[in-house]
Amino acid sequence: MLVTTHRHTTLVTPPCPGRACRADLHGRLWKDTTHLRNAPDNWRWYCTGCGRHWMPTREQFDRHRTVPGT
Repeated sequence: MLVTTHRHTTLVTPPCPGRACRADLHGRLWKDTTHLRNAPDNWRWYCTGCGRHWMPTREQFDRHRTVPGT
């Protein structure tokens, strides 16, 4: 029997672009999926430090996309 192992890698979210949060080591963005509805790409970055939402870049959408059924 062939057994394979897959490494589970956690993607690191980007730092908050806000000036006040950049200096904070914990100023990472969270993926806010509150308003997904029927559109899986309807999410935004949220910073708990400053409370602001940020629009992800196309590259970030592709990299952090949640694939249905996984």
